Amino acid sequence: MKDTNKISDEALENVNGGMIVYAEGLPEYDPFFPWEVVENNNCRVLGKFSSKNDAIRFAKSFGPESYNAQDTDIATVLRLRANPQGGG
Repeated sequence: MKDTNKISDEALENVNGGMIVYAEGLPEYDPFFPWEVVENNNCRVLGKFSSKNDAIRFAKSFGPESYNAQDTDIATVLRLRANPQGGG
């Protein structure tokens, strides 16, 4: 399957990095693209993927920081969305 909903190159300038979440249980969950890369500081969706490996590759493209491509859970995503740590 093809990747969908990737963030534009212009928007990438303001992104700190991407964590990976299996999105079942989140409002935007898509069973065809269940793996999401979310922004580290506010969990905004950066991309949706059909496989975890594709999500990992995309998340690592944000740089070598240890939190890029880090697995996270639904509870953390919801907490960060409710209380963003910065960013847009």
